[in-house]
Amino acid sequence: MKLVPNYTNDSAPITSAHPQNFIVFGEMGVGKSSLINLIAGEQVAKSSSGIQSCNLESTEYPIRLSDPQLNVNLFDTVGLDSPTMDSASYLDALVKAHELIVSLKNQGGIHGLLFCIKGGRVSRTIQQNYRLFYEFLCQEKVPLALVVTNLENEVNMDDWWTRNKAHVENSGVVPVTQVCITTIKGHQNAYEDRYLESRKKVHDMLRVLGSAEPYSMDVSSWFARLCRLLPELLLTAKTLGRSRQKMLRMLTKRCKLRKEDAVQLLQRIDCKEDKY
Repeated sequence: MKLVPNYTNDSAPITSAHPQNFIVFGEMGVGKSSLINLIAGEQVAKSSSGIQSCNLESTEYPIRLSDPQLNVNLFDTVGLDSPTMDSASYLDALVKAHELIVSLKNQGGIHGLLFCIKGGRVSRTIQQNYRLFYEFLCQEKVPLALVVTNLENEVNMDDWWTRNKAHVENSGVVPVTQVCITTIKGHQNAYEDRYLESRKKVHDMLRVLGSAEPYSMDVSSWFARLCRLLPELLLTAKTLGRSRQKMLRMLTKRCKLRKEDAVQLLQRIDCKEDKY
């Protein structure tokens, strides 16, 4: 996991409020970095376009603004760009997922998921990203907000949700709330009013999501469940089989588990009756 230095607005007073933690995810190119910059009010995140990254690899952006409710840690996390992956990518994703959840647990848990999509139809990759983060990674216990970007040309940005709500929810993506926004000011600030409106919408959403208690899980139980269920979501039938030795090496070398703990975890993965 990568960590960038704190971004603190010049007008922000020092506060002891514990920051809220949010995972920002979506396909490459949907505007995750631009959303983080919108929240901060400055360019703190660089676009990942053209950069080779592992699925579920995260970069943490600590944002500290004048409102204590907007002291947030944003975990910009690489989502899926295709509905399936090969076995090597799957193992990489498990390692990155383990790093992310350990980091979130150490910082008090997770307050919400920010799922970025561009205005358009819901693809199978969007459906798989929703399931990966909401169902599998967070076990349906973390509120998910849908952030629809690229709407600067709408007469009223919120009209997009009115027209597409049924399609989105019928596709299996059911957020607790949503914001329809733009993350750009445009040429000669043509969209500045909509940009400022969008920033207020996102800030208000973060205040609401951050007011609830964070969710934190037992890492060992959670990881065993994830390892057992995730192949069914992401691996094709051809690559569904996994090598126990590869898993053991991954757990000991890359997840830094002791060998005896890794063996015990593999036994729990193999036990289909285990409850989490």
